[in-house]
Amino acid sequence: MDSLVSEFYRHYPHLKKNKAVESFISQSENRKLVEDFLRHPSARKEEHLNEAFKAHYFDIRFTSYVSSSLYFHSVNFDKHIRKYGERHPLTLDKQVDEDGGSYIDLVPDPASDIAPFTNYSTLTECLENEELLQAYHTLTDKQKHILDLAYVQELSDTEIARMLGISQQAVSKTHRKALRHLKFILEKGES
Repeated sequence: MDSLVSEFYRHYPHLKKNKAVESFISQSENRKLVEDFLRHPSARKEEHLNEAFKAHYFDIRFTSYVSSSLYFHSVNFDKHIRKYGERHPLTLDKQVDEDGGSYIDLVPDPASDIAPFTNYSTLTECLENEELLQAYHTLTDKQKHILDLAYVQELSDTEIARMLGISQQAVSKTHRKALRHLKFILEKGES
C-alpha cells in the first residue's frame, strides 16, 4: 500500500477494505483528486471528491444492474425457447419409437449418395419376398423392363421414354398398369 492510500485510510479508517473505495482510488484521475484533497483540504475539494465518488459508485451499481439484468433475461429467454421447442417440436424431431429414434433418423444420408440397388441389373435379383417375386414373373417383358429401369437404375419416366423411343405417357401408363397388376396378385394371393 503506498503512502497516499495509507494516509487516506488514516483519515478515514472506516473506509478501509471497502472495494468501491479501493477501485475509486485505483483510477488515476480519482487518485489525483484524493491527493489534492489530502495535501490541501478544503470544503470545495471535499465536495468535488464526493461528487466524483458518487459518479463512480453509480457506475458500479449501474454495471452490476445491467449485468444481472442480462443474466436473468438470458436465463428466461433460454427457458422460453426450450418450452417452445417442447410444445412445438419440428416434425422431423418427433419420436417414432420407444428407443428415442426420430423421423430425422429415417431420412437417408445424402452424403452417402449410393443408389439402393447399384449391384443389381434387374428386380429379379433384388426381390427377397417370394410372393412378390412370383407376381413379378407374371408381368410382360415390357412391364418388367420399365420397372427395372425405374427402380433399379432409378430413371424417370421421361428418361425411360427417351431410352425406349416411346412417349412418356406410354411409359407412365405401363408403369401404373404393372404396379396395379402386382398389387392385385398380392392381394388375391395368386401368383
